Amino acid sequence: MISEARSWPQLHYLTVVCLTLCLFISCRRPSPLPVVTPGEATIGRLAYIGGDGNVYVTTTADFQNKIALTTDAEVSAELPGFSYHRLAWSWDGWLAFAAVQRTGESAQSKLYVLPSLDSQPQLVAESAEHFVIYNFWSPVPCPQEPACRQLAYLIEESDDIALRLVTIRGEQVVNERIGSGWPFYYSWSADGHSLLWHTGLAQANMPAALTQYDVTAARPERLSLTPGPFMAPAWSPTGSGWVGVTADGNTNRLQYFNQDGAETITADTGSTVTFAWSPNGRQLAYMIRARENDPFYGAIHLYDLETGEIRRVTDVGLRYLAFFWSPDGSKLGYLTWVPVGADEFMQWRVYDLGTDVDVGFKLFHPAPLMRFAIASFNQYAQSHRYWSGDGRYLVYTTRDGGNQDRIWVIDTWDKEDNQPIFIDEGSIAYWSFE
Repeated sequence: MISEARSWPQLHYLTVVCLTLCLFISCRRPSPLPVVTPGEATIGRLAYIGGDGNVYVTTTADFQNKIALTTDAEVSAELPGFSYHRLAWSWDGWLAFAAVQRTGESAQSKLYVLPSLDSQPQLVAESAEHFVIYNFWSPVPCPQEPACRQLAYLIEESDDIALRLVTIRGEQVVNERIGSGWPFYYSWSADGHSLLWHTGLAQANMPAALTQYDVTAARPERLSLTPGPFMAPAWSPTGSGWVGVTADGNTNRLQYFNQDGAETITADTGSTVTFAWSPNGRQLAYMIRARENDPFYGAIHLYDLETGEIRRVTDVGLRYLAFFWSPDGSKLGYLTWVPVGADEFMQWRVYDLGTDVDVGFKLFHPAPLMRFAIASFNQYAQSHRYWSGDGRYLVYTTRDGGNQDRIWVIDTWDKEDNQPIFIDEGSIAYWSFE
């Protein structure tokens, strides 16, 4: 994850003469996959940073019951003053949120966790000089400690970004600095025993390295692999292995690493590759940039772990930014960039793996915090959820001409209206996992 206070590679958008018809209507192609039946699931809870800079949660399926978890924010997120600006759900319903006090060129931060909505926020970290960039909970309790929880977070330092690990045992909190680098991307193993991180950036000619960290032994080990152009490595949700991009001379390889060795998914990828596992770990979706100075990715491809088959599932010609698997793995929600005249928009689209139907929804102008997350989406795809738990709604945030940020959800099951549902004023929102 790259700090927003540093020079973030800015998107350079091109003027388009005409829009592909598929941006606005459904598309259909033959599909070898059977129809996937969604499982029983609840909608979950939606946590968000409100327009006043405080943390809120919706607790009912109609979005009407909203609970304020904080009340002390002074300004909207990202403005000078005190506000909350980072959120992260754990897999079992804990919520982490970070606050920042911005004054001139300085920033002070605090990080809180909330075990349940009827508990009090617990302060677990603070800094008098820097702010929290990103939070990512371990997917399970601490090894052999059911009552213990671990949260890894990134925070700015004077010259680097630090990865810190917070271990929470009731009132006892241990906060350790376990790694540093710039930029910094990381992934939790499914059993919570290991962290894998990627520092540096081959695509920007910055020295890059892959490191595996044993959480129990508190021991880092630098891997003897040369990273290629990618961002976050990704452990499989089944724990069987992990995926990353390696470089060998002039050849870049998207590879799957497990106890049997390395399996190349695709080679000579050239430019940046970004990817995310399906929830059951049987498929990997990935996109590749045609060239390194292109801010957009090419079409989404699926790799089947059992058969080794690769197939393209979305159309060429669109400007792809990100994608997120639905919780049951039956759909891919993906974002494209759509210039219309002098304006620039994002669009949520949904591809159904079972029916091969691709549907587009209303264009929107994204809020800055959504842009920030989407720029490193394969990191956020591991730790945050844009889909509701039942696979029905997709959330997003917009900014209007008056610099007002608003939160909306799309009902992807609504085949008639397809109009977004307004939730509240606010800058960013994520669904819970449980």
